[in-house]
Order: sequence, then structure tokens, then C-alpha cells
Amino acid sequence: MKTPLRFALATLATALSPLAIAHASLVASFPAKGQTLTGSPSEIHLTFNEHVEPRYCRIKLVSDAGKNFDADRPVADKTTPNAIIAAVPVLKPGTYSARWTAVGGDGHKTHGDFKFTVAK
Repeated sequence: MKTPLRFALATLATALSPLAIAHASLVASFPAKGQTLTGSPSEIHLTFNEHVEPRYCRIKLVSDAGKNFDADRPVADKTTPNAIIAAVPVLKPGTYSARWTAVGGDGHKTHGDFKFTVAK
């Protein structure tokens, strides 16, 4: 293989490598991380840095007392690209951890969590 072609292929591989290892990351949510709400949210909104497959995403809420609350199966947010929405049950006052799992368009699973509070 000629040196200019090798150089071109190496440059292309280097330029594309961040895309190959990128995974869906949470960039915004409602409720927001650390937010205190005056009442129970009816939905959880998660926005990612890339498209996610809603059918493979899950959201679970866990109270500080350790009680689990499953959100409905997430659906695509038709108004916000790269976002999903899931209805949640009525939550009593307290602090909750929203634990999410998402699968990006590349097929890789990512997960994370954040806390929010429902005020009394």
C-alpha cells in the first residue's frame, strides 16, 4: 500500500474513532437532577446526546426508603429530538432516585441515575 493512501486511511480512522466509541449520554431531564418539585410529576422526560431506541429504554424510581416505582414504558418525545417520556405513578413527598437504562442507535446500552425531591 502506498504511503499517501496509508496516511489517508489512518487519518480517517482517527477522525471517526470518537464516533465509534460514543454512547448515549443524558444531557437534560425533567425533573432535573437535584430539583425540588411542589407536587408529583406525571411524567419523566429524558433527553440524550443522540437518538435512543425507546422500546429498549427503562426508567425506575426508587424512594429513599427503598421502595421501587416502575414508570410506564418510555415513548419517543415527538417535540424534542433524542428524548423519551414515561408516565409515572403519583409520588408521595420524599426524595427519589430516577434510574434509567437507554440503548442508543449504535446498539450500546448505557445507564445512569439522578435524584429529585417531591416537597410536602
